[in-house]
Amino acid sequence: MKILLIRMYPTKMTTNNYNVQELGLAKSLRKKGYICDVVSYNASDETYIKKIEIGKGYNPIINYCVNGKNILKNCFFNPVIYELINKYDIVQTEEYDQLQNVQLLKKINKPLYIYHGPYYNKFNLYNLKYYLKTIIYDLFFLNNPNYKKVLVFSKSKLAESFLKKKKFKNIKTVGVGIDLDKFKINTCTNEKIDLLIRNKENSKYVLYVGKLEPRRNVIFLIKLFRKIHFHDNNIKLIIVGNGKRKYKDKCFKLINKYHLKESVIYYEAFNQEDLPFLYQCCDLFILPTNYEIFGMVILEAMYFKLPVVTTLNGGSSTIIENGTNGFILDKNKIDNWVKIIEKILNDDKLRNKIAYSAYKTIIENYTWDKIADKFIEEYKKYM
Repeated sequence: MKILLIRMYPTKMTTNNYNVQELGLAKSLRKKGYICDVVSYNASDETYIKKIEIGKGYNPIINYCVNGKNILKNCFFNPVIYELINKYDIVQTEEYDQLQNVQLLKKINKPLYIYHGPYYNKFNLYNLKYYLKTIIYDLFFLNNPNYKKVLVFSKSKLAESFLKKKKFKNIKTVGVGIDLDKFKINTCTNEKIDLLIRNKENSKYVLYVGKLEPRRNVIFLIKLFRKIHFHDNNIKLIIVGNGKRKYKDKCFKLINKYHLKESVIYYEAFNQEDLPFLYQCCDLFILPTNYEIFGMVILEAMYFKLPVVTTLNGGSSTIIENGTNGFILDKNKIDNWVKIIEKILNDDKLRNKIAYSAYKTIIENYTWDKIADKFIEEYKKYM
């Protein structure tokens, strides 16, 4: 079986990024004995090929860098893409609302699969561009009977519900995977993390990793930490992430207003190889996000045995069993967050139980190797 994954984002694919989902899936499919390659967007006037090594004993992934146009975040590839498609048995694209999918349905005579992540969310309605796009797209293209034959892999249960409302019949929720090879580093060489570890004896660390932006609800996080810190000033909040200057300034002004400067530890970024050590020296992970297609940081925190407290979002709806391997809370009920977080931090037995259950969830279901099995099961049905 030969599989071609078409990355529909009209941006250059950075192959050394730890979370290129197409490469994570392609790598695992290759390890399982299938040929799997990737098409990515190239804004220049040329199409070229790169080979990506995935490990000893495996043939490299071929990355076809196909030139094309970006129109309103729709990726339109050079027609050479159809010559590439003819070399493969299965074609898989991304996001149901990409106009390129309409062309593919018309021109290819083999199964088309779509891997979809976005879903409806009240917060995200403030960004009307996506919703206006889907309304127009649905009006003109969703009645195409060929769409009803497409198998859509959804990244989350929320995405599955979103697709069902659009009358898709063949939907399978598979989630998103984590590439464990990216975390096989034995020695921490980061002085900042070493300092955190040395200072931890009398402190508990609560961690947030993500962009500093309204969507991630960082202002709520600071207000929440103020209440937690009032009850126990040995608790420290570690924030890792960058964002636009205006919102960052707003966050730091609030930290100063609440006299939390000595208890909030901020880092703009860490290298990927340092993150495992950061996760491992913390006690709890908080992600009070308003909207998340999936949230790789949830996967990472759970894999490194951190109890996760978050909102209902793509990732949490799919992988968290509330109260068993993490917690999903209403972001409007701050006192409930305080109660749950203090309970976890003060009960070692509970914290360890949640942490192990979280780790087990990822190992058994949400590595790319496990996710690849779900794809293969469906591919075989149509071969």
